Amino acid sequence: MLKCCELSFSIGSQTLLKDVSFELPAGKTLAIVGESGAGKTLLSKLMTGLAPSNGLHKGQIFFEHQDLSKITEKQWRSLRGSVIGRVSQEPLSALNPVKRAEWILTRAITLHQPNHQLSKPQIRQRVDELLLQVGLQPEHRKRFPHQLSGGQRQRLLIAIAIANSPQLLIADEPSTALDEQTQQQILRLLKRLQQELNIAMVLISHDLQLVRDIADQVLVLKQGAVVEQGSTEQIFSSPTQDYTRMLLEHESSGRPEAVVSSSLLRVNDLSVGNIINGIHFELSLGENLGIIGESGAGKSTLAKALLRLIPAGGMIEFDGMDWQRLSHKELRAQRGKMQFVFQDTTSSFNPRLTIYQSLKDAYLAQKRGQTDTVAQKLTQAMQEVGLDESLLERYPHELSGGQRQRVMIARALIVSPKLLILDEPTTALDQVNRRHIMTLLQRLQAERHFSLIVISHDQGLLERLCHQYLVLSQGQQRAWGEYSDLCDARDCSSGDYPEEQHHNRNQTSLQVV
Repeated sequence: MLKCCELSFSIGSQTLLKDVSFELPAGKTLAIVGESGAGKTLLSKLMTGLAPSNGLHKGQIFFEHQDLSKITEKQWRSLRGSVIGRVSQEPLSALNPVKRAEWILTRAITLHQPNHQLSKPQIRQRVDELLLQVGLQPEHRKRFPHQLSGGQRQRLLIAIAIANSPQLLIADEPSTALDEQTQQQILRLLKRLQQELNIAMVLISHDLQLVRDIADQVLVLKQGAVVEQGSTEQIFSSPTQDYTRMLLEHESSGRPEAVVSSSLLRVNDLSVGNIINGIHFELSLGENLGIIGESGAGKSTLAKALLRLIPAGGMIEFDGMDWQRLSHKELRAQRGKMQFVFQDTTSSFNPRLTIYQSLKDAYLAQKRGQTDTVAQKLTQAMQEVGLDESLLERYPHELSGGQRQRVMIARALIVSPKLLILDEPTTALDQVNRRHIMTLLQRLQAERHFSLIVISHDQGLLERLCHQYLVLSQGQQRAWGEYSDLCDARDCSSGDYPEEQHHNRNQTSLQVV
């Protein structure tokens, strides 16, 4: 069904893809894996005619014996969304921010079915069916993208991609913002659709377990070139290349030790409308808190409330100050002490500014009068997160998702915060760079002595970084305590948690309230 022959792509003197070839039969799944910046997303864009216009394209891509390199933009528009569906990596930036989910899905249906003249009740029924298929409720149709959680937005993207029963589905990180239970739901959904409609699928993912469960073939990319390809069984059981073995390598799960000093953050009875309520916990300087819960549990809302990005009730005491009572002027002066790494890497940058300009603005906002050291400071910030300083002159869209995520961490750390809040910090990172980020955060924390609040579905990440856990479900606090106590109190095999619990710092175990 899909065939790629010696495909290359370059911009100027830089080769981004080099002689990529593969074949994908109908009803089968090809997984494309590799480090961030390897060219995975670019390859998926070439398959849908969305490659950068300033690049040079060589080689051929055949879909059902049609040479896609020779078709017009008008022909591409008839293929995209109908015959070829695509799930983008960045949910928030891929959705129209001023349109409700119902409008977005309706447009996806009617745009590619102009001759069917579906009635409004028929369209409404189809919209509801699609929402239910991806684990959303019909009432979500009335919500705007910003009113959905990261996981809900990602499910909406999948609903759009399958709206017209495509023959080929290209999924770029389709489960990065989803909790484990929802990941399994999406996995089962994709498998079922594949069997029912005989869909071929290209899956781009850092989640090697997901790849192992769903893919028939695996293609490994490194710096735009194919390192290894073969059946999933062969790649996982007996890889031939050291690079592939490195991607498959399991990380050590050392438990972190906290170097605790003074009290940094105390939260009591925190609430945000009907979204979250009754949140309470404490955090010392040098200590890390992991926040877990299903998609839509209120994790990102809690983080924004702590940062005073949204109105909230209750008490927030931070660094000895009543955070809720600070004036806007006072809050602005203190902003550098509490920084946030957002989940969506594309919408977190001004697309008109280079990375240098974005980092410079963040640095000077808190470090006024130090312009003579800016260039050196920005270069150091890039090196600390494992990026080459040459990327400073690029615009956000010219970086991979993983590169943008590391730049966001650099931007947050550049003002030397006391508390760093990370919302799904490794969703766009492969195993290698995920381990690098964890090691980086641990090293910087030891050197600078700050605290972390980490929001993630990645249990391995939280176990490696965090000393405490806070469990949220449907906006309610279910448990708070030390990692070992919390794991003992829950059914680790099922993921179920006991009723509301709290951690008493004068005791060593969780207490049921």
